[in-house]
Amino acid sequence: MILKDIIRRVIQIAGLEEEVNVDTPGTKLNKLIDAANMIYSELTLEYVHLKTKEKARFDGGRLYYKDLSKQVREVIEVNVRGAKVPFIMYPLYIEADVRGDAEVIYNYHLGELAIEDEVILPPQYSEYVIATGVVSEYYYRVGLIDEALFNKNRYDTAITNLSRRLRNIKLPERRVFK
Repeated sequence: MILKDIIRRVIQIAGLEEEVNVDTPGTKLNKLIDAANMIYSELTLEYVHLKTKEKARFDGGRLYYKDLSKQVREVIEVNVRGAKVPFIMYPLYIEADVRGDAEVIYNYHLGELAIEDEVILPPQYSEYVIATGVVSEYYYRVGLIDEALFNKNRYDTAITNLSRRLRNIKLPERRVFK
């Protein structure tokens, strides 16, 4: 899914076809992109944790975040040859008893998206659901509070339902009375 596709859906939902075109730069398009970035950031910080793993080199027991390929939000694990290694996170680096290469698993931020950038989300989060959140944020920003609340409610309900993990429930056996 590309941000442009979400913005097209936002334009459709909000009825802005006459005012905004995704191929023509403008102030309303910029507002929509800003609203989309805000919703995407909120979604990836609260509900969908973007996770990756990569090999990295520790020098003197330290690995600086800038040496990793993505913007680090939280380090989850450090592994050396399949064994977990305890680590401490500091503002600029990770410290662990590692000399050389290790595998680091961490959550990351994507930062601001441009109109042609890919939106990385699990498949259950459709462009329509994200667009509903963007419409809500856009309406808040332009002062249409009732419309914003209506769309925010729809968005929050959809996100809650999509983010909920369903578990199998085992019911106790029924007793038969004779």
